[in-house]
Amino acid sequence: MKTYQIIVSLAICLLIVSCGGNKQGSSKTSDSVAAVSAIQPAEQMAAIKKYPIKSAIVTFANEGMGVEQKTILYFDDYGAKEAIEKYDGDAVSEIDLCDGQTRYKIVMAKKIALSSGNCGRGVAYKFDWNEVSKGDKKYKPTKLGNRNVAGKDCEAFSLETGMGPTTYAGWKNICLSLETKSQYGPITMKALKVEDNVTISAEKFQVPKGFTMKKGM
Repeated sequence: MKTYQIIVSLAICLLIVSCGGNKQGSSKTSDSVAAVSAIQPAEQMAAIKKYPIKSAIVTFANEGMGVEQKTILYFDDYGAKEAIEKYDGDAVSEIDLCDGQTRYKIVMAKKIALSSGNCGRGVAYKFDWNEVSKGDKKYKPTKLGNRNVAGKDCEAFSLETGMGPTTYAGWKNICLSLETKSQYGPITMKALKVEDNVTISAEKFQVPKGFTMKKGM
């Protein structure tokens, strides 16, 4: 199970902008994460209209070594507020949260919320070919044909990383699919369901009551 947690963490890092400073994993893993971070550096301001739609709930299946784990992305106010719930079975184990200003990693079992400063780009990777195509050319950004993911007509592109090509597909700036390789084998993250322009409880973007606030991640 520990090996699979590493796999899922890698896949999630590839979708989370600020994971570029993560020192865990092999140098190949760091190359993949750096590819994302180089294209989308952190901004020192609140996220404004990251997405062209006001809100959404996206359910993902993450797979590696034949094992699946569920994550759910929530966003509101056009992406100024975001939360990614990571599941262990049917229960939420961790949440990456942007409350509109500050980023937190919430660890449910320990009832702690670790703050890590400004979350100008939220917690989810913004799918944007225009940004990618103008980014570092060493990652060889390549536009691909459209593909259907969770009923959405998605644009797609690939980046070359230390592990080979990583393919992304997205709709309305939401990254709905990721396919890459690791030392443990193929890794995929794929949206199963997209609910857009929905009403989301404000509590989804708040640190749960009774949790201890700490600095660092």
